Amino acid sequence: MGEDMAQASRPRGFSAMLVADSVLWGIAVALAWTLLIAPLVLMAVMLVVAAVNVDLFHFLIDEDHPIEWTQFFAISAAVVAFAIAAIRARRQGRRGLMALYLLIAVTCFVVAGEEISWGQRIFGWGTPAVLEDVNHQGEANIHNIGVVQKLFNLGELVAGVYGAALPILWAVPRIRARLTRLDPILVPPLCTVALFVLPFAYRTIRLILLPDVGERGVELGEVPELTLYIGVLVVGIATARVLGRRRSLES
Repeated sequence: MGEDMAQASRPRGFSAMLVADSVLWGIAVALAWTLLIAPLVLMAVMLVVAAVNVDLFHFLIDEDHPIEWTQFFAISAAVVAFAIAAIRARRQGRRGLMALYLLIAVTCFVVAGEEISWGQRIFGWGTPAVLEDVNHQGEANIHNIGVVQKLFNLGELVAGVYGAALPILWAVPRIRARLTRLDPILVPPLCTVALFVLPFAYRTIRLILLPDVGERGVELGEVPELTLYIGVLVVGIATARVLGRRRSLES
């Protein structure tokens, strides 16, 4: 895959690079364009909805509503995708990749649990006293607690930078030539860039430029969070498929 990926990223125009990259990852070209454009359209639509129809905005964005449940299912599916990737990496004797994918799968599992407060609202159990006093939402999770929340936000920023910047940098021949030790399978598909750009941009604004964006600005953060989880899921599925293809070729 290394030689193929390198050939696919030759400067022949972004459209041609996107098509070649998507074919190598086993992603349909139409889906690739959708993944590239849809996140930006979604964010634009949500900005308009937030401005003109508050009721619809809250129906979409509030806890236990469409966007949050989509987040949960996306990041939960990513657990399965990266677990499969880890198994396939292990079969190829690539223990480093296996450990990385297991770590990502465990991280996704924790994030999924945190997103639904570990089933608190589903099963109706109360918040432990030790969490109720420090969690600013009074829920059974840790990502809404002071420094932990900051670490979660920083994690989203780092993931956004990685997923948004690396595929673009990899497409530049001079930069790619310097990344000789980087396995191409660790470079996310080019079509996922927009999915990671939104969380990167949002967290940059929140952490650096405009820390106090108001309640509506905080609520809009659910959209970049959704695109991040979908981006992780797409990378997981694509990685598992590539490893499976390589395994079958070696058999």
